[in-house]
Amino acid sequence: MITIGRSDTSVQQLGKLLERERIVSREQWQELVQRAKHENRSVTELLFEEPSVSADRVLNVVGQHYDTPTVLLREKVITSYVLNLIPKEVAEQHDIVVFKKIQNVIHVATTNPHNHQAIDFVRRHTKLEPEVFLTTPEDLRHALGRYQTDLSHEFSKIVEDSLRAAEQSRESAELLAQHLPIINMVNTLIERALAHGASDIHLEPAAEQVVIRFRVDGLLRQVVVLPKLLLAPLVARIKLMAGLKIDEHRRPQDGRFSFEYNNRTVAIRTSAVPTLHGSKVVLRLLDARQQQFTLRSLGLNQHDYTILKQEISKPTGLLLVTGPTGSGKTTTLYTLLRMLNTEEVNICTIEDPIEYGLDGVNQTQVNPAANLTFANGLRSLLRQDPNVIMVGEIRDPDTADIAVNAAMTGHLVLSTLHTNSAAQTPQRLIEMGVPAYLAASTINVVVAQRLVRKVCRHCRVNVHLTDRVLIHPRQDFNLEKSLVKLLQRKLLPPSTILAELTMAVGKGCDKCQGSGYLGRVGIYEIIPLTEAIRAIMLRDPSPAAIAKVAEHAGLLTMIDDGLLKVFTGLTTFEEILRVTK
Repeated sequence: MITIGRSDTSVQQLGKLLERERIVSREQWQELVQRAKHENRSVTELLFEEPSVSADRVLNVVGQHYDTPTVLLREKVITSYVLNLIPKEVAEQHDIVVFKKIQNVIHVATTNPHNHQAIDFVRRHTKLEPEVFLTTPEDLRHALGRYQTDLSHEFSKIVEDSLRAAEQSRESAELLAQHLPIINMVNTLIERALAHGASDIHLEPAAEQVVIRFRVDGLLRQVVVLPKLLLAPLVARIKLMAGLKIDEHRRPQDGRFSFEYNNRTVAIRTSAVPTLHGSKVVLRLLDARQQQFTLRSLGLNQHDYTILKQEISKPTGLLLVTGPTGSGKTTTLYTLLRMLNTEEVNICTIEDPIEYGLDGVNQTQVNPAANLTFANGLRSLLRQDPNVIMVGEIRDPDTADIAVNAAMTGHLVLSTLHTNSAAQTPQRLIEMGVPAYLAASTINVVVAQRLVRKVCRHCRVNVHLTDRVLIHPRQDFNLEKSLVKLLQRKLLPPSTILAELTMAVGKGCDKCQGSGYLGRVGIYEIIPLTEAIRAIMLRDPSPAAIAKVAEHAGLLTMIDDGLLKVFTGLTTFEEILRVTK
């Protein structure tokens, strides 16, 4: 979207222009600017979403402000040849479309005329000179919808070539994997997955076919079904890229390789396991550019943000992040490490696996074959004069014991545990053999978290929280009680009442593949260990007892935080219910 806000002067000038044209009032503009800062979004993106303003009038004023010509793409006939001068993935990622070609000049429509990187890419890729036009988000979505969206259509020619090569050749799968059609197919799969923001690619063999699914925003989606004949060369190609043994089909194998995409390097973790119908392969896409690594971008509300900033400033103690697999624990730890990473601090980690490289941080990978476990690695790290230690996961009593002792002896230790709530964490450590008094004295704070899907910003509409809308949510949540807690902590405007609030719902569009959701955000439950909680841990470390004391001290539960994100238009009641209950 258009990046307004490079300077406060630019924002003020645009606001005055919009006010003079009577598109918005001064109060409306100030409210939009504040919302943009709060939601970390472009102010014009919010402006285009306002139901009371005309997108075409906004486009003309913004074009005038930037001295950039405008275009209504819905009125243009765009030929397939011109549209495909740039790949669909690039067009979607950078909100840019080629809509006309005149000799050596192409007309490029975008919602962000300052995206010089994308415009330079178009210039290099097409060897033509781009002339930039400004368009509305709705027009851009309309133009992007003209691309072929069916992956099977995109694969049809590649599949045809691959099948012909496989049927006519008596070569091994290893040699077939080096044929251009198979290479193109694997590369296209990875590129399409990255363009859709997928975290994983699944190749799943069945009796007569191969099903390929992407995990997007935490949920798997089937994208294409391929002939079974392609399984062996596809698996062989992926194993070649990951440095695995191609002729090993009986044992699971894990590997890793790098993939160049849009001028950046993406790390890809590979797992191959034998199944009834052949090798199943999962590719985990570790795209560091997608990780913004700020507490704000993770979705912490102001109350929890303040607590966590105070806790990580402590020089010693134990900070634990809990939640099920795939709840974003590692991303939270990396965010905290990035905040702690200064020249004066020595940070060491022991991880399994290392998901993202962090400059200035000494990262060690667990290697069971070399007897480098979490416990042994942690013992070695203590001899490296660290200030901060990150342990990927506390899995066993040895690791728990060493981590607690490290926290007692002058180190700040960050780690993860698998528990369902923050209040269960002390008891889990005690079950691992850590004495209750040591757990009480070393734990600084416990963070429990889940990831919920965000309402798609491209097709969202606001719905008033009428009694009819709230019939089912009231059966699952105590909305009034949560609202009171949120108001007490000043996380909603004073005097807010439920009947005046709205929630956002996604209608479904090309950007979100019709799901109504795009991207994810965390919901959190943070318990700092106060003296009252430490005292109850010595008498009764049960989750119920700890939760009762924590809530009395002002704990915002994960559901409270989730409902805050519903009331502020980030997610839905259904998502909170899905991940918490």
